[in-house]
Amino acid sequence: MKAATDTRTQIIDKASELMMQHGVNGFSYRDISSPLGVKNAAIHYHFPSKNDLIRALIEEQHDVLRKNTAEFMAYGGSATQQLEGLFSYTLYQCRNGRPVCVLGVVAADYDQVDEDIKSANGCFAKELFNWLVRVLEVGREQEEFDFRGEPKAKAISIGATVQGARQLFRIHGEDYLQQVFAQIRLELGIKA
Repeated sequence: MKAATDTRTQIIDKASELMMQHGVNGFSYRDISSPLGVKNAAIHYHFPSKNDLIRALIEEQHDVLRKNTAEFMAYGGSATQQLEGLFSYTLYQCRNGRPVCVLGVVAADYDQVDEDIKSANGCFAKELFNWLVRVLEVGREQEEFDFRGEPKAKAISIGATVQGARQLFRIHGEDYLQQVFAQIRLELGIKA
């Protein structure tokens, strides 16, 4: 079963790369199968439809979020470390050819995806923002952060800012992304 799992992982990785570069509708199964040296049937075995594949890509990112935030959500901890984890993960993705996150890619093609994909993307976005709101609440409670306004509004602002900064990474490189992170730290009153 290991070979099937490896093939599935390779398909997910290649599809993710293509989707981040070209959007939901900017790639086909052939674009995945050719570089991997597999037949389209192998992709259909794991993902009967492209919607199944896109949903799997969203779920993969959702699982990464859950894995990396579960302990914080359950027990608390350093809000600054959680925020820095988001920045590090964003930078890692950008440096590795994924400058647009799956939420942004699906949002760009929102009118062209089915309701299941919209729902999966919406659930992922909701959990991501709930986590970020909690990070901001904990950070304020623990006096790690000092910001004006409500945590939910600040979370939306940070999320939108990071999403936009990922786009700037594609155009201007890492420096712009790092400047955005520095500005968010400044606005939250994080001591250097």
